[in-house]
Amino acid sequence: MKKLLGISIAIVLSLNSQAQTVLDTLVVSAAKTEQSLLNSNRNVQIISKVEIEKAPVNSLAELLDFAMGVDARQRGIFGTQTDLSIRGGSFEQVLVLLNGVRLSDPQTGHHLMNLPVPLSDIERVEILMGGGSYIFGANAFSGAINIITKKAEKNSTRIAIDGGQYNTLNSSLSQSLKGGNWQGSVSGTYNRSNGFKPNTDFEHGNIAAQASMNLDNDIYTIQLAYTDQKFGAQDFYSTSFPHQYEKTKTLFASLNWQRKKEKTTWNREIYWRRNWDEFQLFREEGEDFYNFQNGLFIWDADTAPTWYAGHNYHRSDVAGAKADYNYQSNWGSTAITWDFRHEQVRSNNLGDSLSEIIELENSRGSYFLGADRQNYALSFQQIIPYGSWTFSGALQANYNSDFNFGLYPALNAGYRPSKAHKFYANFNRSFRFPSYTDLYYRLGNAQGSINLQEEESYNYEIAYRFFGKGWYTNLSLFYRNGLNIIDWTQACDTCDLIAGNNSIVNMGGLEFSLRKNFNGADEKSLVDFIEFGYSYIQSESPSSASVYNSLYVFDHLRHKINFRSALVYSGWSLNYLISYQKRNGEYFSPTAATVVPYEAVLLINMGLQYQWEKLRLHVKVQNLLGRPYFDRGNVEMPGIWAQVGMVYRFGM
Repeated sequence: MKKLLGISIAIVLSLNSQAQTVLDTLVVSAAKTEQSLLNSNRNVQIISKVEIEKAPVNSLAELLDFAMGVDARQRGIFGTQTDLSIRGGSFEQVLVLLNGVRLSDPQTGHHLMNLPVPLSDIERVEILMGGGSYIFGANAFSGAINIITKKAEKNSTRIAIDGGQYNTLNSSLSQSLKGGNWQGSVSGTYNRSNGFKPNTDFEHGNIAAQASMNLDNDIYTIQLAYTDQKFGAQDFYSTSFPHQYEKTKTLFASLNWQRKKEKTTWNREIYWRRNWDEFQLFREEGEDFYNFQNGLFIWDADTAPTWYAGHNYHRSDVAGAKADYNYQSNWGSTAITWDFRHEQVRSNNLGDSLSEIIELENSRGSYFLGADRQNYALSFQQIIPYGSWTFSGALQANYNSDFNFGLYPALNAGYRPSKAHKFYANFNRSFRFPSYTDLYYRLGNAQGSINLQEEESYNYEIAYRFFGKGWYTNLSLFYRNGLNIIDWTQACDTCDLIAGNNSIVNMGGLEFSLRKNFNGADEKSLVDFIEFGYSYIQSESPSSASVYNSLYVFDHLRHKINFRSALVYSGWSLNYLISYQKRNGEYFSPTAATVVPYEAVLLINMGLQYQWEKLRLHVKVQNLLGRPYFDRGNVEMPGIWAQVGMVYRFGM
């Protein structure tokens, strides 16, 4: 497959005037140098604050399921666990950032969406389509998602509460404060549910705070966040041991110092993220599951295998520092970045033997295995405007203590014959290092491989973008040549899952999106906007025919059709999110006792809101058609799930 089609849309805008504003806002994800969306030579989607507030979803993961080019493979609602994919990449090949600070987890990409901020704190989401290693380094292999949080505009308080089926509760409280040269906010959320079937219950809690201060040319920003979640993981990782359970906690902190002058900008940051993970292959949590007796896990007449001595305990740490320098001149914009990152895991399952055992409080477990690695990167980018043209080139030099040295270039070009039209093309080389789970995991019927190599890819894209008179469209053609792609495969139904490198896996596809905004400054319509999108992805690999069962690489979305619309009238709004998804690949079904293909699914979410002064009442319904479906083989997603609730704001 040498020729492909691709298109991407970027947009979530509510009013015609707002659309132009969003297109001209600064795009952090598109380049090291800030650019407006219309000027960017990359395909970037923007999900705005307006769409986030009105969307009939409970989490960012659910919202991303309706974004073009993104495959949010959920194992439960409310963001219980979600594997993100962009343009057919695996969940390990996407990087998530919070205000530009990376949230990657070296243990596993399954923890990537353990977000330390609630949905209500998000100002906008920027989705960079395609490889971004020349900007962000490792893990931005197939794309990156940058979450921008809200800044306090005045003193205000927000209270929200929802309730619904399956004893569901979703609540949040936030406080914003604004001073003369400073602003800050703190928020807390709590949600829980009994689940739609046994062992699908969950409980999530989160607290987040941020503050910034302006002192002359300097801006200091601090972020602090903590999240705690527990959930039944029925069939999440294996149908051989269905009664799984998982508990994770994430602590995040960052400090940023930015100095702006007339032509120069310095941006320096330090950050730290720690994630604790307890995985129970045989659920001990709760009265109706296994109990530990005399060295065995027993549940009525069932006893876990004797090789299962205890649960998996992991603690991963990522600490880093970064400095960005940007200079504006007659030659355009010059950006230089230095980046250091230290990654570490402590575990009873991942890594090599530690010199000292770390005992865990209130637990039978301990950390006696571990691994560490360091990463250093230096990158350069130059953007040159020339009449209606914009050219840019970038190069990142990266050294990793486990995987040595690599060079990752990028070339972009764009032509804008008028304000409404933009043609652009780009090329870049991306990479990803194996996670510690890929390298070391060994339990049950899954085995990692210490000999894995880093993944690499060459990414190509050509595209066209249009905006004018309330219309927005984006059309892109993309192709990714992937080398040493990591997958977990089985040679037979009863064989172990083994991690290994496929020599070549190529992805390409077509994405198209078209949006019409009906409400402008001089217009008033019941229809606020209508948006349509279609994406197609085709994969090919010389080894695909010989692989009996691939766990992660070949089960991407082949077809995705999105339709979004909103109706508004006198304080009322009705929002629809519709997505048709046809997934490539197949999985072994114990019920059918054979390999079955993924069935197509039609998802419809609907939300009705009424705004009365500072009070907003709403009804949200997910999966309106009520048919259970599978994003991941044998992990059943629920049918219809409805909630009612309210949001009240003080001081606005």
